[in-house]
Amino acid sequence: MTTGPAPSAPPRVPAHTRVLIALIAIEIFAVTETAMAIAAIPTFMRVFEADSAAVGWTTTAYLLVGAAFAATGGRLGDIFGRRKVLALLLLAAAGGSLISVLATDLWMVVLGRGAQGLAAGALPISFGLVRELLPERRVPLAIALLGGIVPISAGAGGLIAGVLLDHGGWRVLFMAATAMGVTAALITWTGLPRTPGLKPRPSIDMVGAVLLVPATAFVLFGLTQAGGWGWTNAWVIGSIAVGLIASVAWVSWERRVREPIVDVRQFRDRKVALTTLATLLVGMGGQGTATIMAPIILQMPDSAPVGMGLSPTRAGVVMLCIAVVGYGGAAASGRIAQLVGARWALAVAGVLYIVGPTVWIFQAQSLPGTIIGLGLTSIGSAFAFSATPNLIVEVVPSAQTGAATGMNRVVLNVGVAAGLAVGSIILATWTATGTHLPTETALTAGCLFIIGCAVLTLLLTVFIGNARRAGAGRPPASDVGAKSAMA
Repeated sequence: MTTGPAPSAPPRVPAHTRVLIALIAIEIFAVTETAMAIAAIPTFMRVFEADSAAVGWTTTAYLLVGAAFAATGGRLGDIFGRRKVLALLLLAAAGGSLISVLATDLWMVVLGRGAQGLAAGALPISFGLVRELLPERRVPLAIALLGGIVPISAGAGGLIAGVLLDHGGWRVLFMAATAMGVTAALITWTGLPRTPGLKPRPSIDMVGAVLLVPATAFVLFGLTQAGGWGWTNAWVIGSIAVGLIASVAWVSWERRVREPIVDVRQFRDRKVALTTLATLLVGMGGQGTATIMAPIILQMPDSAPVGMGLSPTRAGVVMLCIAVVGYGGAAASGRIAQLVGARWALAVAGVLYIVGPTVWIFQAQSLPGTIIGLGLTSIGSAFAFSATPNLIVEVVPSAQTGAATGMNRVVLNVGVAAGLAVGSIILATWTATGTHLPTETALTAGCLFIIGCAVLTLLLTVFIGNARRAGAGRPPASDVGAKSAMA
């Protein structure tokens, strides 16, 4: 009696692929959880009988905590072990959602949203995990795929929030956010290898961590309020001034301390300094000004000078589809960074930031043309969002990955806040007579601002230089062991 060949076992997914899938799943849950509350702002205004300024603190609290903690959280992960710190941050963010579930007034919701801001440290820590656990040749693409998933998750969060608000209410929304945060923490703990952190363990720069809070929070607060209050408002000017003073004090301290939260000496490196400036420009242009212009113009009535007449749900679907298309740009960006260096991916982003808004200007009255222009801009954002952390990773030591990419994220957030303020002012400056509806001149001015930022970004890529990892320093022993297990 003859028997056939034994059935072969299903192919095993490589360890590094499983790690990347786990990290992408974690980011999807973390970003979706924190993005859902933004869609609930009109609901909060109705339920708590509060004006937009008060309810706006539900977003401001998240941004302030997130901006202050991105670099600090990344550094804590570098020191104590990235898996452990990431799981704790995600649980803390889920606890913030739970506070909002139990809220009896608006300010408890604000408190919960502030705690959710701790999740902003997740992405820098994930970048550090990629570098620690994956073979070096796979790092650029993995970072690009992680960074590119953020806008998709944010768009999905808006749609999920709409469904939950329509059928369950705002408390159900925060219940779902709590579940997402806990799920992300469980995936972190069970789906990722143990990462021991630095040995010997350096001391924690508590003074630097404390100074970083006002340095980022006051600047970010002033920028976010400038669109509504005006750049000449005393509170806006005072807030930005206090933040800049605190920033100078923070830099001065970090230059002297032996184990800083962020090694500011790295900014002496031309590549790090120019990448930081490019990140600020990217945030102000394609990821700030475009972000506020797109949903407003898509939802303006078609009788408005540049309105597309879409409902909020349809506009949300359009923006999500555009973000999904843009994710292909993230993959391409990572591949380019892998082959020839991340500065070329940033150059592609600059070109797309010029072409996309130009199409939008000339197709302002056409919905398909508008979608094409926004789609090209979204692909540009995916390239830029992936290129900037890859440029940082090409330079900094492995042990500083979390802190350095976290600081890059802080700079991006400041740029986005400035771009939101600029976009708000542009849309409010050129309006149809007797209305608050933006005109075609407002659209053109906003697009020209994005194009101007893109041109400056392209100029910076000329001087940034090619990839060079040799100067990044040897990774800690824990990195070498983990990577050999992943290979």
